[in-house]
Amino acid sequence: MGGIPVNQKRYAEKSPYWATTVNPYKSQAEIMVQLEAFGATNTMLAQGQAGGQLAWMVRFEHQGIAHRFTFVPLECEHSERTSSFGGTRRSHADQARYQMGRTAAHFVKAILTAAESQPHALFGFVELPEAGFHPGGLPVTAGELDVEGLTAALPQLVVGQPTFRMLADEVPSREEH
Repeated sequence: MGGIPVNQKRYAEKSPYWATTVNPYKSQAEIMVQLEAFGATNTMLAQGQAGGQLAWMVRFEHQGIAHRFTFVPLECEHSERTSSFGGTRRSHADQARYQMGRTAAHFVKAILTAAESQPHALFGFVELPEAGFHPGGLPVTAGELDVEGLTAALPQLVVGQPTFRMLADEVPSREEH
């Protein structure tokens, strides 16, 4: 099979959706429509910087539980190059942002489709304030924890009763975590 060998970097230019001409803002709108159709509430899509790099954060609640997806562009092998995409010339770094939008839209569609029949497909994206917070105040997600961190948070969780902090709840001050 022709996959990427383990520990080998995959550059944007060699990844799916590289040649897309779909504007990232259209991809963001598609994501919000998908979340609404899924029945998500308190949806939020933010664009900003994470570690000096463009990032998208998608937060939403489903069945009373907060979830979060984060997307960043793939690194370009030749970020300084300029190429034509659908008749428009863009730097490879800019094209990686277009590519990220398509990757994000397809990812959200796939995970929400899986979650329709198996809600636990969203587990890795559940925000777990009981397990800790990032310096910016966001709770960690289940997927960010190792086994030890996840099992340490389990005694604080009551199965069948949502104990998770909702998006609308006040974010604790840094002194609280």
